[in-house]
Amino acid sequence: MSTYRSHWRFRELRFVAYSAANFGKNLVFSGADLTFLFILTELLGLPAGRAASLMLAALAGDLVFDLLAAKLVIALRQRGRGYRWLLATGALPCGIAFALVYSLPSLHMLGTWVLALTLMVFRGAYAVIDVPHNALMAQVTLDSSARGRVSGYRRFFSTAASLCVAMILTPLVQAAAHTHEFSALSATGICAGAAFVATMIGSALLSLPLTPSPPPHVVRGDGIAVPLGDPLLIAMAAIGVLSGFAVPAFERMLLYLGTYVFEAPAQVPRLLFALSVGQFAGVFLWTSLTRWIGNPRLLALGHAMCAICLAMLYFSLGSNWAMMICVLLLGIGQTSVFMLPWGILADVVDMIEWRHRRRYEAGIFAFYLVIVKASGAACSALVGFALEWSGYAPQVAQNDTTKAAMLGLGLGLPLTGSLIAIAIASRLRIDHATHARVISALGRRNGAARTLWPSAISPLVPSPSPD
Repeated sequence: MSTYRSHWRFRELRFVAYSAANFGKNLVFSGADLTFLFILTELLGLPAGRAASLMLAALAGDLVFDLLAAKLVIALRQRGRGYRWLLATGALPCGIAFALVYSLPSLHMLGTWVLALTLMVFRGAYAVIDVPHNALMAQVTLDSSARGRVSGYRRFFSTAASLCVAMILTPLVQAAAHTHEFSALSATGICAGAAFVATMIGSALLSLPLTPSPPPHVVRGDGIAVPLGDPLLIAMAAIGVLSGFAVPAFERMLLYLGTYVFEAPAQVPRLLFALSVGQFAGVFLWTSLTRWIGNPRLLALGHAMCAICLAMLYFSLGSNWAMMICVLLLGIGQTSVFMLPWGILADVVDMIEWRHRRRYEAGIFAFYLVIVKASGAACSALVGFALEWSGYAPQVAQNDTTKAAMLGLGLGLPLTGSLIAIAIASRLRIDHATHARVISALGRRNGAARTLWPSAISPLVPSPSPD
């Protein structure tokens, strides 16, 4: 019994070490994603349409960077350089690029091409570490239930980073917009970049995968030409679009909503804090449920909670306490939305391997990352264009059309996205037992010892027959 407990603790510590990288990743990427459009329009004075064009350039960049990063990952793995090696070596360039993003106002870099190049460098450097870190999840454990816990650990660290964004980065950006003093913003960007580098290197050193290294023929079979016609990948692509485009629109619009719709800018950090507290609570709730309930079902429940809270929030505008409660509950729902697709995706890698006899590990994660991040950039571009079309002008009172556009983007868009996601996730029946049988079938095919759990087979996943 003591040997079992020691093994369990050792395994969980490795899960935590792997997941800790999400603190650094979310600190820099969400920090830039949440505030960069506001920095462009409010601090640098760019017209909303031009800022939206920069977001479109970032969208095009993400389509290229993640695919190139996947090809680099696969090529290096064929030469014996694993995911962890890329995490350690790619951390410093990405940290420097983030510090440069937050130093733009103090450096007075106002040229469109300079801004576009800076944004591209950051997103390209981020892709080099993001693809291998996410793909590493498929190697950390083969257990679908354990992957749900790992997703929870990842979300815990991501939420801790979101709290830092809410309590430090967002108030600094707001203050800089009023005072035009940018030195503190620049120094914070440097500190955040350093924290990112430290967490990534530490995670790379400590998160040794518990599964053995794949044989050379498995690594050679990986690629970015994934089977796009597979129903599982189509469903994950749709979930990725909704996760990147629709759901985060609330946070992206919150600075604008607080400043111009309910005219309480000081309330924005409090709402972001409530959102982060709710996400912390959600980590414990959803992680505990992953032991008994399949990840897709929990994802549908999380989206349902988000849709209800967004509807309640609309009727609570103007009441600070009611808004805080709604946003707190929204954070609980969002935890499921952002955390569980990664565990599902790792299971999909195994399903695809069984069905197509090739393990598209880095390729599938890169495919999903392209969709999520490009969708996020498309959302930022939509925000910029919609604000310009509605007559938005920075730091003045907005007309009713602009306020309606802000509400539609901040509340209506994520609510609609959650309703669509519920329909998709409800049909994606990859439960723990089904996945365990697929792992067992792969074990028989590959001659590896893998655990067979008794199960009933899902309608969307054919029963694996012995090879």
